[in-house]
Amino acid sequence: MDPIEALVLGVIQGLTEWLPVSSSGHLVIAQEMLGLPAGENLVFDLVVHLGTIVAVCLFFRKELGRIILSMFMGKARRGDAENALRKLGFLLLLGTVPAAVVGVLLTEQVEDVFDLRLVGAALMANAALLLISERYGAGGSRKNASAIDALVIGMFQALAILPGISRSGSTIGGGMLRGLERETAAVFAFLLSVPTLLGAFAYGMLTLDRFELALGESAIGCAAAFITGLASISYLLKAVRQKRLWVFAAYCLVLGIAVLAWTL
Repeated sequence: MDPIEALVLGVIQGLTEWLPVSSSGHLVIAQEMLGLPAGENLVFDLVVHLGTIVAVCLFFRKELGRIILSMFMGKARRGDAENALRKLGFLLLLGTVPAAVVGVLLTEQVEDVFDLRLVGAALMANAALLLISERYGAGGSRKNASAIDALVIGMFQALAILPGISRSGSTIGGGMLRGLERETAAVFAFLLSVPTLLGAFAYGMLTLDRFELALGESAIGCAAAFITGLASISYLLKAVRQKRLWVFAAYCLVLGIAVLAWTL
């Protein structure tokens, strides 16, 4: 991999990790087009994911800081606001469980049956999920999630083990279908990504068969993912407020059809 390829993959990761179009699916397509064997770039993939994790932590640093502080604050010092944040923190941990279980149990099985046709079909399924969310979940008004909400949204997040299913799209859509207000669903989805992605990063590093890191290319990819990740988080929040998830659904549908046609 050369620096230009690292830059391209980093930009793709940063944009598509948060836009509801599937970063894993786009990286697989990009690596195929660039002639880069995916199995030989595992460390690079983890490093560029780290760039997007840092981006979401920085973007929501105030919210995350308050949640973490409230979870370790003594009962005598907590007021209503701190108790609400403490509850939210535990809900985020609860919502992480389905993706963690599915990731540990099924990652290898998914990799064994994986091919580009699966990505194409999953992108089309992702488009359907976004359209269903806009059609049937657009009227939600609840501002606070429950334990059931967290588990259901976590189950939606677990679908993103399939390359082509967007983690952000599935979690936002799951929250909207549960009756959460649009922006509440989006913020919950972003906050939920933090423990999920940190856990996935740690698990990926611990289970690597070999550790081969091209420092320069990895730094370029990570920086590109971080910068574009910040921009894409801001853009998606605006798109959710403006009821424009259908734009991403249309994109995924067209791309999914193109990928399937390409593999024929």
